[in-house]
Amino acid sequence: MSIKAVMFDPRRIAACHATLIVQEVIMNQRAVFLIKSVHTLIFLFMSGCILYVLYCGLTRRYDWTLAVATGAVLVEVAVYLFNGRRCPLTKWAQDYGDPTGNDLIADIFLPPSFARKIPPLCGGLFVISLLVLAFNYALMFR
Repeated sequence: MSIKAVMFDPRRIAACHATLIVQEVIMNQRAVFLIKSVHTLIFLFMSGCILYVLYCGLTRRYDWTLAVATGAVLVEVAVYLFNGRRCPLTKWAQDYGDPTGNDLIADIFLPPSFARKIPPLCGGLFVISLLVLAFNYALMFR
């Protein structure tokens, strides 16, 4: 068998193509896992910031850590709103083949039914936290 016959053997070409497809799928699964992991960490950090703002409001603690937590949440809100009420990481996860297809938060390790409720729950809790902060701050100067 000549070298040309071996190089252009359709079975070998198909086998190589299938191997490349499998490798791409594995790489995409790793990328989706990494995106979901990063987004889950960001979600946990932001949730912690929101709870910390509430804690500061309830305990009347006003310091630089409150400013950092509030600023982090406000930056996250701005990114979310300026991206059409979608997290930018969602697009990346879907580009790499995330099977959930959830348009709100597809790239987080939570059940989709709960993931859809995150923006209103976290947003509402943050607004309540800011109101508690403002109310207690006003009481300090009475």
